[in-house]
Amino acid sequence: MDAVILLNKPAGMTSFDAVRKCRRIFSEKKAGHTGTLDPEASGLMIILLGKYTKYLPFCVKDHKQYHAEFLLGKKTDTEDVWGTVTEEKPYGMHEQRELDEISEQMTGKIMQVPPMYSAIKKDGRKLYEYARRGITIEREAREITVFSLQTSHIEDNRYAMDASVSSGTYIRTLITDYAAKMNELAAMSSLVRTGIEHITLADSCTFEDLENGRGLADPAVVLDRSFDFLETDDPAAVRNGRKLKIDHPNPHLFLTENGLILAAYERQEDGLYHCMRGLL
Repeated sequence: MDAVILLNKPAGMTSFDAVRKCRRIFSEKKAGHTGTLDPEASGLMIILLGKYTKYLPFCVKDHKQYHAEFLLGKKTDTEDVWGTVTEEKPYGMHEQRELDEISEQMTGKIMQVPPMYSAIKKDGRKLYEYARRGITIEREAREITVFSLQTSHIEDNRYAMDASVSSGTYIRTLITDYAAKMNELAAMSSLVRTGIEHITLADSCTFEDLENGRGLADPAVVLDRSFDFLETDDPAAVRNGRKLKIDHPNPHLFLTENGLILAAYERQEDGLYHCMRGLL
C-alpha cells in the first residue's frame, strides 16, 4: 500500500521497529523514513510506504524541533541517562540570565563532534558498534545550525531545552556542549521531536490510529516547500522525463496533472527544466 505516515513514535522502540510495524500494518514491503529517533526518544517520524518512498529526497528535513530534559552532575558514555556513568561531580545553580547567554552563544552555525553512540559509519562500521566494543574512534567536527535555543531550570538539577536545529544535529551532544559552557556535567533524560519544519506533533498519528484506518497524511504535506507546484500542459512529456521549456521564476518545480504529482524538475544552465525524478 502507498502511504505517507506522520507517526508519533513511542519511547522504548527503535526507529527500525517503528517502520517495520507500519509495514506490517499495511502489508507493504517497500518503506523508508526521513530520520531516526533514538530508542528512548519519542515524537515525530515521517514514514513513507510503497511508491511514496520516491519522495524521500524531496521531503522536509530541516528545522527539526525538539523538547528535551537533562540532569546536571553526571556524564555517561551515551550522553543520556540510559548509558554508563563515566564521571560525576557536584552541580551548581544557574540563573536564567546565564542560561539565556549560553543559548545565544550556541545559536547559529556551530561545530559539533558526533557522539560515539551514533549510526555514523567509519570504515564500514557504525560508530556505536565500535563503542560497544570499548573502542573510541576520532571523529571530525561537523557544522550544524541551531536556529533557536531556549533552556530553563525546572527543579534541583533538572533542566529543559527547546531547540530548532538542522538535520544531523545530536541533541544529546548539544546538551553536553551546553553544560560544558556552564562548567557542568550533564546527561539527557528525555527527548521528544515536536516538529519538522511546518509539520508538528499535532499532525501526527499513533499505531492505534493506523490500525483503525485513521491517520494517513496528504503526500504533498511532506514535500520540500522551496519547490512550487505547477500543473503541466504536457503530462506525457513529464511522464517520459523530457526536458521542458517553462516560464517560471522558481528553478525547482513539482509538475502535476489534475493535482497528481508526476515528477520533480529543476532548471539547469541551458535554461530548460530537467527531470530530477519521476514521482509516480
